[in-house]
Amino acid sequence: MRNRKMIIFDLDGTLYGFKGGSFKQSGVYKKVLLNTEEYIVDKLQKNKIEAKSILKEILNEYGEKISIGLEEKFKIDRYDYFNTAWDIEAKRYIRHDPRLRRILVKLKKDFDLIVISDAPMIWIKRVLRELKIENLFKKIFSGEGNIRKEFGNAFEEIVKVLKIEPQFCIVFGDQEETDIIPAKKVGMRTVLVNKKTKSSIADYTIKSIQEIEKAIKYLNF
Repeated sequence: MRNRKMIIFDLDGTLYGFKGGSFKQSGVYKKVLLNTEEYIVDKLQKNKIEAKSILKEILNEYGEKISIGLEEKFKIDRYDYFNTAWDIEAKRYIRHDPRLRRILVKLKKDFDLIVISDAPMIWIKRVLRELKIENLFKKIFSGEGNIRKEFGNAFEEIVKVLKIEPQFCIVFGDQEETDIIPAKKVGMRTVLVNKKTKSSIADYTIKSIQEIEKAIKYLNF
């Protein structure tokens, strides 16, 4: 296995913030739902009322895993769905900190940088492009397939795909349940990014991603 140290970043809520405070408050979620209704109208030849009803049923049964619901119930290709429903310009919804690129460029000299997100690739790439950091990452892991953070198998997949020992990885994320706990389970170092709460689970807590270097130094990584 390779032993060059690796920094793994969650995307939404970690490398950037949403305008409005959260994914749902930003308007992105609402836009995805509207696009999904239009997609159902087109793909299943339904009227708008029927499409709303179908989407409501899927949300009740599958939660935010809409792609899986459409695939299982209607044999709809999830990648086609993602590339339509998530065809959204990121600029309108995200907050951009120009200091981020400078920090990551510096880190890239000594570490391999990875992005992991349960969002589809089309959204990830648009966000990274808007943040002007799309060329800084060795690998991007998206949530289009059946390997996702919410399923608890994403960090194991990183170890497998990149052939790296977990102790050479440090994970930065804003959610304990999907970022910190599963990463620690496979033996990775972890840093929670949270302005208000200090984690008792993560190895370290920072208030913003601008404190990356502080965390790395503290953990002697």
